[in-house]
Amino acid sequence: MIAIKKVLVATDFSDRSRLAVSLAMVLCREHGAHLEILHVIEELPPPDHLSMDQYMEKVREQLKGEAAQAISQEIPCHVQCERGKGLNSIIRNARKVAADLIVIGAHGQHLLLDKLLGTTADNLIRQAEIPVLVVKQAAQTDYGRVLVPTDFSDESRKALHAAGSLAPAASVDLLHVYGVEGEGQLSMAQAGEEARKQYRQRTEIWAMMSMDEWRQGVNLDQDSVKQHVRKGYAPSAIIQFAAEQQHDLVAMGTHGSSGLSRFLLGSVTESTLRTVHSDVLIVPAGLRTVSV
Repeated sequence: MIAIKKVLVATDFSDRSRLAVSLAMVLCREHGAHLEILHVIEELPPPDHLSMDQYMEKVREQLKGEAAQAISQEIPCHVQCERGKGLNSIIRNARKVAADLIVIGAHGQHLLLDKLLGTTADNLIRQAEIPVLVVKQAAQTDYGRVLVPTDFSDESRKALHAAGSLAPAASVDLLHVYGVEGEGQLSMAQAGEEARKQYRQRTEIWAMMSMDEWRQGVNLDQDSVKQHVRKGYAPSAIIQFAAEQQHDLVAMGTHGSSGLSRFLLGSVTESTLRTVHSDVLIVPAGLRTVSV
C-alpha cells in the first residue's frame, strides 16, 4: 500500500481547479494528510492591465481564501505561489515537500495552449514520480466504486495498491479485457461456431485464473473486490464498463505489460484518461509501495 501523508494540489483558479482543490481537501480530511496548494504564474504578461506586483498580490489573496477553507476544516495547509512553467514547478514542488499524491483538474484556463502543447495533466502524468489524480467531477465524501483495469502487469498491481490506499472503503472492480485475435485466426481457418465458442470459454477461464494468481498478496478486503473479464478492444471496453457501472474513480498505471517508456502514455491509459467521466488516478511505473 502507499501512505498518503501530504497532498499537493495545483490550481489556476479555474472551475476545474476548484474541483481539484475541493477533492484534495476531502482526501486530506479522510487521511489526516497535510495539504499543499500551489499556483504557478506562467511567464506571461499579467491580465487585466495589472502590474506584476499587483497581480501577485491578487493571487496571494485568492490563495489565502483557498487556505482559509482548508483551515476551517482543520486541515493543515500551506500555500505557495511562484513564477515559472507550470509543469516544472509542480514536479519540483512535489519533490520539495515530499508529496505522496498530486491532484490536478482535467483542464486549466489556458485551453489554447493545452490544444497546442498537450494538457498540463497529460504532460504531468508522463513525468511525475508519484500518483496523479485527475479530477473531473465534484468532490464526493469518499470514493464508493473504483475500477482497476488490469493486464496482469506489475504496473496494474501498483494501481490496485494505490486505489486501495486512496479509497480503502470503496468496492473495487477488477477488469481484464482480452482481444479477439485468436478467434479471428480460427475464423480465417474456417473453424466452425462450436470451435470458436470453445475458444472463448477457454480464454475466459484462463483470464479468470490469471487474475486470481495476479492479485495474490494484495492486501484488500476480499469481499469488496469483484473480478470481470470482457472480450473486445481494451480502451472502448474499459470506457463502456466504467459508464455502465458508474464508477467514480478509475485507477491505472502509466503503461502495462508492453513495457513502453513511462514518458509515453500507453494508448489504453491515454484513451481512458481523455474519455471517462470519472476521476482518474494514474500511478507511475517506478512507484514504491510500503506497508501501512
